Formats: sequence, structure tokens, C-alpha cells
Amino acid sequence: MSYENVPVYRKRWFVFLSLLFFIPATLLIALTGDLYAQKDGVVYKFKNNAVHQLIVTAVVFMMVGLFLAAGR
Repeated sequence: MSYENVPVYRKRWFVFLSLLFFIPATLLIALTGDLYAQKDGVVYKFKNNAVHQLIVTAVVFMMVGLFLAAGR
């Protein structure tokens, strides 16, 4: 598989940008399919453990944001 054939929303850089700017998109992307990265010309699929950590991180960020927003 070539990295050019991977949809943009499944690439590592896009997932991390969505984690910073729109957390629900990160959760949707992570829960609905595989995520990919490229290193030294080789395409890698995220391991399940890494995807689970990403999901937990996104949920924590979202909960903190909701908690802070409720306090205003």
C-alpha cells in the first residue's frame, strides 16, 4: 500500500490536528477504521494499543473541556 492511497483523514498528521481542533472528529475517525503513518517510505498501520490510547486521550480532553465550559 502506498501512502498516497491512504485517505487524508486516516493519516497521522490529520488525526493529531483533529485532536487539537475538533475532538469529536478524532473519535469518529479512530473508532471507524485504521490509522496510518509513514516512516522512511514505509506505511505503517497504527497498532490497536495506540488507537486505544488515542481514544482515551481524546475522551479525557473532551471531558476536561466540557468541565471547564460548565464552570463558566
